[in-house]
Amino acid sequence: MPRDVVTLLTNAFRPDPRALSQARGLAESGFRVTLVSWDREGAFPAAESRDGFDVIRVQEVRSTYAAGWRQMFRLPRFWRRAVGIARQLEPAIFQARDLDTLPAGWWLKSRVGGKLVYDAAEHYPALMSLYLPRVMVKALVLLERALIRKADVVLTASTVLRDEYLARGIRPVVALGNYPDLSPYARVTEAQAEGLRSELRLAPEDLLVVYVGGFSRNRELLPLIQAAALLPEVQVHLWGDGPQRLAVEQAVAQQPNAYYHGWLASADLPLYFKAADIIYYCLRLDYPGAVYNAPNTLTQAMAASRPIVANDVGDLGRMVRATQCGVLIDQATPQAIAEAVEQLRDPTVRAQLGANGIQAATGLYNMDVTRRQLVEIYQELFKQEPDLCIS
Repeated sequence: MPRDVVTLLTNAFRPDPRALSQARGLAESGFRVTLVSWDREGAFPAAESRDGFDVIRVQEVRSTYAAGWRQMFRLPRFWRRAVGIARQLEPAIFQARDLDTLPAGWWLKSRVGGKLVYDAAEHYPALMSLYLPRVMVKALVLLERALIRKADVVLTASTVLRDEYLARGIRPVVALGNYPDLSPYARVTEAQAEGLRSELRLAPEDLLVVYVGGFSRNRELLPLIQAAALLPEVQVHLWGDGPQRLAVEQAVAQQPNAYYHGWLASADLPLYFKAADIIYYCLRLDYPGAVYNAPNTLTQAMAASRPIVANDVGDLGRMVRATQCGVLIDQATPQAIAEAVEQLRDPTVRAQLGANGIQAATGLYNMDVTRRQLVEIYQELFKQEPDLCIS
């Protein structure tokens, strides 16, 4: 029987890089992979093939990407439709991406049999605490507790979350980070980086501090922009989008050395990271999910051999401290951010931290390592039972 993988997604607005990377890696290793995703606004083809795997999108269940608690009433309809599609594929392993697809994965396992992989890439209830009432967040916690032990393997991007699951007796749990492909970073030339700096109208002596990523409510973006007032010889540039966009636009309008450029395509990340002198990423400490956040930005900064300024929380602090690839601050205040940037004015210091980062990325924090680990997990599942199922 062909080895099939069906991954359930909930957001096809911007295809999930983690799920796409996993699907591509498994397909390259001989697995037949299908992603079943929820195209809530009908913005993409109903079905397509890409990078060696198939994508089937649920479009009959319409919604938006800012439905908040109302999404809970649409999810069961998505689950039913996704389960129907997955059953027709007769897969061997079901992989559920995040808690909002785990009920569908459990449903498939109970009706079809086979194996269930739960990819808890982040602490989903903590993430949803930014958008949902407390009672609904508590319901999500209870839902995960009820279903997580149905999974044959649990994956997560966070070592902190992995440790919590293990402490609760959940086995096996494997931490697989969202680490980048190093080759696009290696291909960026110094001339290309300098060309981008010229386009951004930087003088040769200007220090460029960059934030690239989502503008979700858990990011400390305004303190970075406010820190620009304390650093007149530094330029602060931000790329991204999300709920804080208006506040970011208003803040940069008040700072002559701060700039907002809109969304940045993922293919452009290596060039923009290599053009930067310092990468910034700090989280709100009152956000319950901060301790579980293992940001792509950190390992992208490593891949670009650029130092990061980050706050000392959870996986973020663990990784920066272990690799010595940046400067950690306790609180993301404008003063603390400015002081961290001042520590990195010396190009020798930046070069050493950047060298530490690329060494760590080459050895461990890269896509090739995580793909090998994922393939080994799936190969082991197929050894346990020839005809398996993933959702």
